[in-house]
Amino acid sequence: MIAIYAHFAERFGFMTAELNRVSKALAESDAYTVLAAAWDALDLAGRLADAIAWDEGSDELQVLIVAQECVTARDLLPVPETGVPLNLAEIEPGTAGLAPYIDLLDRTHGALVRLASAGDGSTDMPSRLREAARHTSAARAALTTVRER
Repeated sequence: MIAIYAHFAERFGFMTAELNRVSKALAESDAYTVLAAAWDALDLAGRLADAIAWDEGSDELQVLIVAQECVTARDLLPVPETGVPLNLAEIEPGTAGLAPYIDLLDRTHGALVRLASAGDGSTDMPSRLREAARHTSAARAALTTVRER
């Protein structure tokens, strides 16, 4: 997947260091690092939805679904103790402009599923993570259709 990011960055020039950092953090073994990265990724995808909501060629209903699913998933996660919101890079037109964000949501989903599976069941966190993963998957699915028309 990192190779896909590099390909898009080289070809379209819209990859940011922040997307790379979050993507790498989602693969870390430290649960707090992964949770903070997931929160950041969902926040970024929600702000992406806001940014493209009224773009010509965007399906406004699908954009609203992306935003709602990201907010719902993010609200199930603990708020990171440190950090600042990620910068939203310039978004290229067409479906290719959304590809890095679709991939980021896919990675976020995988990271949340992995953390939920590793949970010991002594708290409600594994079920919250599974629910957040479901919402993340729904956001990803909606984002793939935003610019199809």
